[in-house]
Amino acid sequence: METTKEKEEPVCSCVEDDDDEPLTKKGLIITIVRLVLTLSLSLLGYFLFTEEKYGVYVNFAFYAAAWLISSYDLVMEAFTNTFIKHKPFDENLLMIIGSLGAFSLIFFGHNEFIEGVMVVFLFQVGELFEKLANERSHKAVMEAVGLRAKTANKLVGDNIVEVDPKDLVIGDHILIKVGDIVPSDGHIEKGSGSLDMSSLTGESMPVEKKEGDYVNSGTILKSGSIVMKVDKAYEDTTVSKILELVENSSKSKSKADKFIDKFALIYTPIVVVLAIIVAVVPPLFIGINNPDVWYRYLYSAICFLVISCPCAIVISVPLTFFSGIGLASKNGIIIKGAAYFDKLNEIGLLVSDKTGTLTYGDFAISEIVPNSIDKDEFLDYLRASESGSNHPLAKAVMKGSDNSYGNDISDYTELSGKGEKLTYKGHKLISGRKEFLEENGINVPSVDKLGSLIYLGVDGVYAGYAVLNDQVRKESREMVEGLKKLGVKTMMLTGDKERSAKEVSSYLGIDECHYELLPEMKTSLLKEKINSTDKAVAYIGDGINDAPSIILADVGVAMGGAGSEMAIDSADIVIMNDDPSKLVTAIKIAKATRSRAITDIVVALIVKVAVMLCSLLIPEFPLFIAVLADTGLTMILVVYSLLLLLKKIK
Repeated sequence: METTKEKEEPVCSCVEDDDDEPLTKKGLIITIVRLVLTLSLSLLGYFLFTEEKYGVYVNFAFYAAAWLISSYDLVMEAFTNTFIKHKPFDENLLMIIGSLGAFSLIFFGHNEFIEGVMVVFLFQVGELFEKLANERSHKAVMEAVGLRAKTANKLVGDNIVEVDPKDLVIGDHILIKVGDIVPSDGHIEKGSGSLDMSSLTGESMPVEKKEGDYVNSGTILKSGSIVMKVDKAYEDTTVSKILELVENSSKSKSKADKFIDKFALIYTPIVVVLAIIVAVVPPLFIGINNPDVWYRYLYSAICFLVISCPCAIVISVPLTFFSGIGLASKNGIIIKGAAYFDKLNEIGLLVSDKTGTLTYGDFAISEIVPNSIDKDEFLDYLRASESGSNHPLAKAVMKGSDNSYGNDISDYTELSGKGEKLTYKGHKLISGRKEFLEENGINVPSVDKLGSLIYLGVDGVYAGYAVLNDQVRKESREMVEGLKKLGVKTMMLTGDKERSAKEVSSYLGIDECHYELLPEMKTSLLKEKINSTDKAVAYIGDGINDAPSIILADVGVAMGGAGSEMAIDSADIVIMNDDPSKLVTAIKIAKATRSRAITDIVVALIVKVAVMLCSLLIPEFPLFIAVLADTGLTMILVVYSLLLLLKKIK
């Protein structure tokens, strides 16, 4: 058995900043060596080669070497950002100024070399842990979204070859065993089994699959054994597309993200100016000739600069929205960008299609009314009559039947738009429209029923009728009730007749209903609603016929079904298991995500302001505590953002 080796993946990378290079295994080792050397030289300067024993120059040499080893990349990045990318006042520049400021205190008679080194040393340690935490959180989000198979059991003749799923091509045959993750999309050619589809739909109940059925990648075989034929290239598989959507979704920024971008541009320069004021203004008034006064306020200004680093907010807020996208995906909801969280929070009206969205979109027998024969006999005759037809109503009648009528049927004739005539087990059967039976001499009573009716005649005698209706989804009522609790109004647009539309609307409790609409009339009504309200308008449809309305709405929601390419392409939000009540779940996730992002911002600002005040009010406030406060706060908020993935949405 062959095993394909996986390519070496980066150990970690920062998901928030596209400019950051990923930290590879080699880079991780180099970073650790630099930190060890920095700490070792600093300890030698602090305990052995002290200023008292060897003089200030020898002592400075050890600390300067330690500083250069730890900060050379910060200096290069600060220079590049300031003079090439024109992005001054980033965290690198703040740390360089702060650490050099600590070294400059020697001119006021205070040796703070160790503090200067610790600023860049602790900052580098914090950066390392932040990158590792971000990578772990990124992996956790992607694992929560769906399952990607690492290997595939490809059948080559009588042998099983273990290959990378990326190497599978259309037409390959693969073996799926119990516990295996399905590596590609395809159909079953041999075997059957029970599949866990929770990674795609968010539902825990296994689904039975048999020969000829389609199977999506990312599902898990819980029982049985399957040989399937690959129908899609790896990059076109369901899981690959979903993971790509989630990866790319972080590039679409929310209002909070955009606020952070503007905040960092304004906040950091202001803090630098304030630090200069703190360092210069007080000594001018209370001790211009006193070195101790200058030392006191210059030291406070350095603390001020260090704690002003906006990393905690810049990292945690985007990660919160990314975690929210992951949480939605765990619940079978694909949200294509953080910007749609804002729209979900602002929804005031949901406009919905009817057929295929609020209803299942396929007919089923809702009532059987036989005449002079029992129901079982009526159903047997009706199915025999419809067994040879491809009409949607005929297919609905045949549901649940083994369709083994062929040997008992003769003289079969189908008249398009009217019905069928045949002989079944010696009986002359006629089924179809009322007018068709009457044309053949059968007297049919008038019936006032909601739905599509199929009448049956047996041996020239009226034998009854069956009523077929499109079945309303039970989740549709849950959606409407849930939206009402959230203060969202509902409206239904349909091309159906008035009576059918009003019955469904009344049953579900929908606020407003419009019926007998052509596609362009639906779009026109939707435009009117969008233009007449300040709140966001969402539209939910099946992702095919409703594509224009889905695109037009502030939030387009597609009842995509697992792997529906049309839905994934046209909608802002895709509900993978066709459960409309998931829209309520999406809104609740959006609210929880926004709340957590606001908490990140508020907590970060409170802590930073508190430490800034301490640095001003407490003489010789430890500089390393300011660094630890910034780094530690970032780590705490990263974990807090990540915990959103574990939230249960009710």
